[in-house]
Amino acid sequence: MQRNAIALLLLLRGTIACSASEGAGPIPNDATGSDSTGPQGGTSSEPDDVSSGSSSTNDPQAPETAASADASTSGGQTSETTTGDESTGGASVPCPEAPDSLARWLVGNDADADVSPAGPSLVMMGGGPDVDAAFVWWRDRLSNGDVVVLRATGEDGYNDYLFTDIGGADSVETLRVDSATLADDPYVVCRIAQAEGVFLAGGDQSTYMTLWKDHGVGDALMQAWDRGAVLGGTSAGLAVLGEFVFGAYNDTVYSDEALGDPYNRYMTMDQGMLALAPLVGVVTDTHFAQRDRMGRLLAFVARIVQDGWADTVMGIGVDEATALLVDADGSATVVGEGSVYVLRSAGIPQVCAADEPLSYAELELVRLQAGDAIALPAGTTDVPATALSAFGGALDPADPY
Repeated sequence: MQRNAIALLLLLRGTIACSASEGAGPIPNDATGSDSTGPQGGTSSEPDDVSSGSSSTNDPQAPETAASADASTSGGQTSETTTGDESTGGASVPCPEAPDSLARWLVGNDADADVSPAGPSLVMMGGGPDVDAAFVWWRDRLSNGDVVVLRATGEDGYNDYLFTDIGGADSVETLRVDSATLADDPYVVCRIAQAEGVFLAGGDQSTYMTLWKDHGVGDALMQAWDRGAVLGGTSAGLAVLGEFVFGAYNDTVYSDEALGDPYNRYMTMDQGMLALAPLVGVVTDTHFAQRDRMGRLLAFVARIVQDGWADTVMGIGVDEATALLVDADGSATVVGEGSVYVLRSAGIPQVCAADEPLSYAELELVRLQAGDAIALPAGTTDVPATALSAFGGALDPADPY
């Protein structure tokens, strides 16, 4: 495993419409990516950036076998409905047909819901079992609109869960966008841009960054956001939402490796694909306490400051079975079983260089639990902060959780 032409459709500036067909089939999971407890109880202990499976209780844990395009994909159907984007006006424009190479599954109404979502809002989920309360919160902001689930591997494990169990959506369509060509495809761009909710499933974040960044998918996500859609991601799907991203281009990195040499070959940092206002100056991480990722989050923050990408950086680490819910005004609340850790930079690191242990003193660390609130991107909260440092490649305190 690896450790643009942008074909952006200007037709999406106005109201748009598109169609899809219903699909069904077996539900194997991602061949790369995250780790979750699925409905059959399968689990994985591998890192989200490189492992097999999906970080969803609704996405069974099973390696994906070689698959052809979804047999349910239909050709030739379009619908003369609109996206519900009232800010631009203009005539309704039908979406192009879906390409034969696109694997997709849809439940619900194949026509655009033509509603205005109540966002923009964010669901930042840490992987592992999905947080039902987070999706109930998301449901209330969809305005009974359409949901798109994005992934690069796997199938339709979220469809029935979001459409039937959670409810409140006119349709749920999963798109498996597993090539740069599909990431620029007019149908894919159209469906994302018109959606009232878009959720990035667990997977391999290096694949998402390689295939989706600087392609139509990234642009369409921003169009949906600008319309007020609810965006979300779990595991690797959350890892790519911030302004800065750990790309995992050369495999994952562990905390001891990141602290021991913040420029080791696995520390592949990147600028993000999106520009979401609550996540300006933010780098995210997932499966947090469960995989002891505090050391590497501190190293991510140190690298971003040291490399001059930003003067002030905030790292947000989310535990499994936990989510941070961010409303349109940037107010955010924690739901779920675990914690959300917020780590604020403290100027330039004392030592952050290749082949040398990291030393970075007196960063502010806040641990948020269910019901706690924080304002983003400022990071203001009533929860008291503690100090966290790295000296000679080791954390102080050694157990910051």
